[in-house]
Amino acid sequence: MAMEARCALCGKKYQVSQEHPDYKKLESNPQLTFICDMCNNRVRFESEDQQKPKKPM
Repeated sequence: MAMEARCALCGKKYQVSQEHPDYKKLESNPQLTFICDMCNNRVRFESEDQQKPKKPM
């Protein structure tokens, strides 16, 4: 059985299946903050990009 959750960053609704890693957390606490995979990857990319050393001019 799938559960519906809304992404905290983009606001889209997603069907979270039982195979999803966050399913058990959402099942035990429906008020838990959910972040979709696309937003999660975008935040990870931006943070890694900011941690790279700056190129000298």
